[in-house]
Amino acid sequence: MRASHKRFLVTAVLPIALLGSMAAQCGPDNADPGGAATATAAPTATAAPTGSAAPAGTAAPTATAAPTGKPGPAKALSSDELTKALLTKADVPGTTKSDSGPAGGDSKTVADKAACQPVLDLIDPMNGATKPAAGVQGMFKTGSGGVMVQLSQFGAGQGEKALSSAAAVLESCSSIPGSVPGNANQKITISVSKLGYSTLGDGTLAFKLSFTGQSSGEYSYVFVRSGDVMISVSNVATGSVPQPDQGVVKKQLDLVKAAQQH
Repeated sequence: MRASHKRFLVTAVLPIALLGSMAAQCGPDNADPGGAATATAAPTATAAPTGSAAPAGTAAPTATAAPTGKPGPAKALSSDELTKALLTKADVPGTTKSDSGPAGGDSKTVADKAACQPVLDLIDPMNGATKPAAGVQGMFKTGSGGVMVQLSQFGAGQGEKALSSAAAVLESCSSIPGSVPGNANQKITISVSKLGYSTLGDGTLAFKLSFTGQSSGEYSYVFVRSGDVMISVSNVATGSVPQPDQGVVKKQLDLVKAAQQH
């Protein structure tokens, strides 16, 4: 584990590939993770040439109005755009500290049974078999636990595949022994149980995860897909962990959808 990486939870040293790492340059008291990104200015539009006047007596062509009430195609989001779309400290009740940075840990958790790897790849997509084009995460300390948010911009169709692949093996992978080669080959056993959750976005999957190894802890995950962006919201604790608040998850989905339309 690199010393420069910060952790909010001081009561449990969580596996790198599951918890992820925060950018060393981000301060732990950053009240607005989304404000740290610098937006790239859009190129200045070139003025269109002045059209010739229509001949006398000839009606000028009428422009066709754009359809209303229907959103346009969702655009792919850059790291800066994903960061701006992250929840802020004010959006997560009870937050005492927040931070944001690039997603992805130092090393990958490898399942002993390859068929169960899609579950771990969904949790840690930046180390997954199909790496997103961009990924950011925010962490919010709440009491003795915390809330983690990860936004991943996949290529066309890859987010849907990542979600469906994990869902397909979830029930048969209730116990996932594995190791973290990049963290002294730490051995870890992960227990997974599917949870019910309201369907949001283009697809939703929720499950509870607990792990034992050099340390132990619990997560409650909700994954929501919006186009090719995967939203992961998880509560983490050293004991019993509640499901992520639906209002918080919905707020994050709304922020992503708005970014995809701008």
